Amino acid sequence: MFYVQSNHDQADQLKRLLRKVKVIYGNVPPQMEFLDSIDTEYLEEFLYNALRIAKHPHIEPSLFGFLRLHVACREGYAYCKQFNTQFLLAKGYEQSQLDAAIEDIAAVPFDERHQALAVFAMRAIYEGGDIGADDFEALKAMGWSQKDIFDAVAHTGDILKNGRILTAYSVPS
Repeated sequence: MFYVQSNHDQADQLKRLLRKVKVIYGNVPPQMEFLDSIDTEYLEEFLYNALRIAKHPHIEPSLFGFLRLHVACREGYAYCKQFNTQFLLAKGYEQSQLDAAIEDIAAVPFDERHQALAVFAMRAIYEGGDIGADDFEALKAMGWSQKDIFDAVAHTGDILKNGRILTAYSVPS
């Protein structure tokens, strides 16, 4: 449960945004209720990024779900683990595929290009100082653009950052 207070000043705008959330996710996840209690700009930014990733022109959108799930499990973000597990299972992935990717991100159920991108995104976030130009060049040789690489790394970093913020606002129910 997150520490949430009603945001009466932006109630109408929040209702409109939360209707969009329900269309995208089927319900309003707790982390979005939290964002809606802070300010509509945070929720709008979150939605914008979620839609941008879902419509990524080169990266399989479910790869982002596997990246989120891997980080959530590694960091102990229970709410994010549950959400992304349900999200990926609803997309038709098997629990065994999720378990394999949780154990080793290289096991994501995609082609070699996507596996390499997933491994790189995790390395960039957790071992950024060990990344060299040759690592970028290897991904570019596989057909990934600079933007594709950045999008994967940025999304992985966002889940790490957002999870830590949400953990600070988690309170016993």
